[in-house]
Amino acid sequence: MTASTTHLVILPAYNVGPRLREVVAEVLRHWQPALVVDDGSTDGGGRLLDELAAAEPRLRVVHLPRNAGKGAAVLAGAQAALADGFTHGLVMDADGQHPAASIGEFMAASRGEPAAMILGQPVFPANMPAERRHGRKLSVGLVHFELFGHAVPDPLFGFRVYPLVPLVDVLGAHRGGRRYDFDTEAAVRLCWAGVPPRVRPAPVFYFSRAEGGVSHFHYVRDNLSLAWMHTRLITELLLVRWPALLRHRRGWRAAAGLALLLVVTAAGRGAAPDPLVNPAHRLPPAAPEWADLAGAIARQPDTLAEFSESRRFPFKKDPVELQGEVRVSTAHGLSLHYTAPEERVVILDERGVVLRSRTGDTTPPADARADGANDALRRILRFDLAALEKDFDLYGARDGAAWTLALVTRDPAQRKTIDRITVAGEGEAVRRIGLWRAARQVVEIRLAPPHPPAPFTAEELKRYFR
Repeated sequence: MTASTTHLVILPAYNVGPRLREVVAEVLRHWQPALVVDDGSTDGGGRLLDELAAAEPRLRVVHLPRNAGKGAAVLAGAQAALADGFTHGLVMDADGQHPAASIGEFMAASRGEPAAMILGQPVFPANMPAERRHGRKLSVGLVHFELFGHAVPDPLFGFRVYPLVPLVDVLGAHRGGRRYDFDTEAAVRLCWAGVPPRVRPAPVFYFSRAEGGVSHFHYVRDNLSLAWMHTRLITELLLVRWPALLRHRRGWRAAAGLALLLVVTAAGRGAAPDPLVNPAHRLPPAAPEWADLAGAIARQPDTLAEFSESRRFPFKKDPVELQGEVRVSTAHGLSLHYTAPEERVVILDERGVVLRSRTGDTTPPADARADGANDALRRILRFDLAALEKDFDLYGARDGAAWTLALVTRDPAQRKTIDRITVAGEGEAVRRIGLWRAARQVVEIRLAPPHPPAPFTAEELKRYFR
């Protein structure tokens, strides 16, 4: 693990309980350094953190004399990080609900665009209580009004990378944003200040109280605080902020449009090729130098992971966003369980494709090109390079645990459906798949870290496979 001199992890912690040690250890496995702000804990967490810091030089602890709230703890951590020369901080909860395995991906996005804030869009687990999921909708709707659009899809999800100077500037002068209103107020005020938001999916791990889950949300106090915050923000927006916000939004759209144009043009016929697609990265038949990775992935047991999917079309201004769960089984194939915006199941196996909904199973019309693309997706998730190289030219690069593949179809007819497939991962986990079409169309699938391996139950096999 190479320690960063610009980006660190900031964890506000208040009476987290026994899970604190585990979370800090996992964070340090994925990123160093880390700074934990003890927000006046009374459960012995402060002493535990001092013990951990004494044994781990890349962990720093800041103690607040009394409980001041999440926002106050984050700002104290941001100011301490700035004093130590850091420029960016990834803020995450210390109770284990945020994905430490996604830290590297978010930090890489921040390094690539340091002026932006990198916001997590939650991929909720199946065991998340419905009332908690639906209870967010009012705040989400109000923020969409306060930003004139969906620049921040979920203002309550606190897994984010902030540029520290503007964060301290926009909230340091305000008395709000010190408790559970911090995540929302920080996102809105940074957007108002012109900091571009960039969104990446991230899984949420929900723990019940029986599993050690901790929540310090005070129903009356914190809901009143949120209501007062939105009142202040909407008043300020209508009286002062709206002209600047409109200018910033035009700038974000122009930058996003340019990036999409470059990406789509690179996928089109006669355009600049993917940098990976060159003779230096061409993989030989069977790719012996990739055999260890291919074998490890092929031997994986039944695998479950959350995913988000973005579909971009040349005739639509905004991408279509979907979420769900993917299940991969050596014996039964691939199952995509879409949970949003509507629930359905897509099953890909040796017999083809089946669409499953509450009304029953439907087999789509026969289409050799679509079948080829679906078959390639199934083989990618099992890393069957030998089967893929029958239809694609393979290009790849490895850098430590990170790896990237590009598959370029050799069939002119197939290019009408898929021109190129890109795959990226870390270790034995596939994390991103891009399906590129020559006619300026792309589908991007981002996979969260897989759940701990466990055989699918009989009920899962019946519901998600055939």
